[in-house]
Amino acid sequence: MKPIFLELRHLKTLIALKETGSVSLAAKRIYLTQSALSHQIKLLEDQYGLTLFERKTQPLHFTAAGERLIKLAQDILPKVIEAELDLIRVKEGDAGQLRIAVECHTCFDWLMPAMDSFRQNWPLVELDIVSGFHTDTLGLLLTHRADWAIVSEVEETAGIVHQPLFGYEMVGICSKDHPLAAKEIWQAEDFAAETLITYPVPDDMLDLLRKVLYPQGINPARRTSELTIAIIQLVASKRGVAALPYWAVLPYLERGYVVARKITEKGLQSELYAAVRENDVNKAYVQDFYHTVKSQSFSTLPGLSVLD
Repeated sequence: MKPIFLELRHLKTLIALKETGSVSLAAKRIYLTQSALSHQIKLLEDQYGLTLFERKTQPLHFTAAGERLIKLAQDILPKVIEAELDLIRVKEGDAGQLRIAVECHTCFDWLMPAMDSFRQNWPLVELDIVSGFHTDTLGLLLTHRADWAIVSEVEETAGIVHQPLFGYEMVGICSKDHPLAAKEIWQAEDFAAETLITYPVPDDMLDLLRKVLYPQGINPARRTSELTIAIIQLVASKRGVAALPYWAVLPYLERGYVVARKITEKGLQSELYAAVRENDVNKAYVQDFYHTVKSQSFSTLPGLSVLD
């Protein structure tokens, strides 16, 4: 006899028999004829050499072997149903993976709360941050090593869509008794004799250098640190000056650790954008994550501006 392997349809048949207590009612529930259902069970019994239930009882009385398979069905079928629903959600854009890459050291202050809020509404989306700081976030998107990126400027790239997040002001910070603390507005020349403390990123990613200092031919001495708090400590101890987002330094300004000053009369404005693959931009959870991040930022961060 050809072996009969236990299949999901067999488990569904056994559950129908258990719940209806009748061969005829079970057959109707799973859209089989009574003879087809009986044949299916008979093949299983022949395969195992065991009777699964007593035919002449009403309701059906299952044997120990039958009860064991019923337990298996009760354990497995709910998981199968859940997995099938998940696949439907994936197909309809309700589930998937969202790996986030950032090129902004201060992003985590507002990104993490947005991620927590998003998870509550999209539990089937695997949300994670690509470890480390990245200077080629678009490359990560194009090679499918990331799915959503935070970037500081729009770099036109085939297959990538940019969506505006917000604009914000960069402020100069120094110690409370630094000579520059007496100036309300700093100009490019004020940085010439200072040590500029920055994150360890390429110069073209630092708006102070790119937009203010280099156009004036000013290239100050540099010192770098990975952490915002470490930059604040260095500035507070007169090791140099820095330029950071206003929202990032506000807690330290309120504690009196450092002072902040405007950079140029117009202020030094920076921007952040979300970048995503063109094929993914219309997925429901991708769009909702974008709107969650944007709304969370405007509700929690001071001094943001809307980008066109």
